Amino acid sequence: METEILSDEELAELTGYKARAYQRRWLVDRHWVFVESRGKRPLVGRMYARMKLGMLSPSIVDPNPTPAVPAWTPDFSRVN
Repeated sequence: METEILSDEELAELTGYKARAYQRRWLVDRHWVFVESRGKRPLVGRMYARMKLGMLSPSIVDPNPTPAVPAWTPDFSRVN
């Protein structure tokens, strides 16, 4: 079962480096988003890595989405 974060081996294969400092430098130089663990291990999300590698295309977000149709509307005709 795959975890949500790349393993040490996968990160080494991706970056070409086993040393964490070089892995971080590789990720920063290529503008990858990652967080660091308490041990300074770079943590890269699996879905993010797939998007960056072109395996997944990010869903296109419509800048003008259609408004949702309300389930009911209040009747203000009897309000004074």
